[in-house]
Amino acid sequence: MQLVVPINLVASGSAAMREPFLWSFPIGRVCGITVRVHLLFPLVCLGLILRVATDPKFAPGAWIDMAMITGLLFFTVFLHELGHCFAARRMNGEATEVLLWPLGGLAAVDVPHNPKAHFVTAAGGPLVNVAICLACGVAMAFLLNPGYLPPLNPFWYPFRDASGAVEVMSWGGSAASTTNLAAIALARLFWVSWITFLFNVLLIGFPLDGGRMFQSILWHFLGYRQATQYAIYTGFVVMFLVLLGSLAVNDVLPLFLGLYIYLACRQEWILLETGGEESLFGYDFSQGYTSLERDQQQQPTQTRRKKPNFIQRWLQRRAARKMQLEQEREEADARRMDELLEKIQQHGKESLTDEENRFLKRYAERLKNK
Repeated sequence: MQLVVPINLVASGSAAMREPFLWSFPIGRVCGITVRVHLLFPLVCLGLILRVATDPKFAPGAWIDMAMITGLLFFTVFLHELGHCFAARRMNGEATEVLLWPLGGLAAVDVPHNPKAHFVTAAGGPLVNVAICLACGVAMAFLLNPGYLPPLNPFWYPFRDASGAVEVMSWGGSAASTTNLAAIALARLFWVSWITFLFNVLLIGFPLDGGRMFQSILWHFLGYRQATQYAIYTGFVVMFLVLLGSLAVNDVLPLFLGLYIYLACRQEWILLETGGEESLFGYDFSQGYTSLERDQQQQPTQTRRKKPNFIQRWLQRRAARKMQLEQEREEADARRMDELLEKIQQHGKESLTDEENRFLKRYAERLKNK
């Protein structure tokens, strides 16, 4: 890892400068999970704020509303990805990194190769969104005004009008306006989290959370390979729907999302055909997580090989980085295992802390699954 320009890039200097998709910088660690932000994320947020600020159809000061919404989106996606990470740990897996980028988030986790572990890991993110929505709904009803209804309509208009008020619905079904900042912030947080939940669960194509859960359910009945194929096919259908929606709303972000879904499905298809059962659904998620952190399978040698494009080089570099991190983690875990065995020999097993006992259990489970 080297410094290239004033931020820390996930690649060597010259390679990172050639690969914009690799640019990210760390903002901290939460429970041993490194949190990184892609360079494009704040730039896209700034672009959205400027678009609202310069569009005459929005009321004066609406850019402040957009700034709040993007901040709430950042917070919601961050918690969503932590939901995947903690769910993976609950399944005796491990989580190492979260990357926030313009199309959502990516959670780098390692879980046991079975349907239950993958389903629970996939569901962890949307469950966090449900918890956020419930908390916002309760706060609006009991702490502010019992008549306020959380904005269940995904097409709700979250910006203020010319009078500085935001329209909310009441439980009776009638429209009401409020200038209460706390009520507005809770309504927007509910709306952002609700959209994130619907987006990830209702779009059941790979690599979104709904596609992951769909694949895990089919895995239980059909086996890994066939279930993965169905998830990929569904992902291609979702791609067409997203691209159609991009044309309908005349927005470029859904267009990039459709392209991303296509690339992820295509990459998973190639890995499945060349690697079979060994091509695991390693997690890494888009408004939830994707398979970009999985070990890449070597492609069959051909007479003439096309030069990889920048997306393929990005995938290869992320895979190589994961392999390096995995090797370093295994070495560190082996050293710690030796230290704990020595501690047990000297002071007995009762001297271990709860965290150390969990580590021993996780390490033994990992060895058993190899």
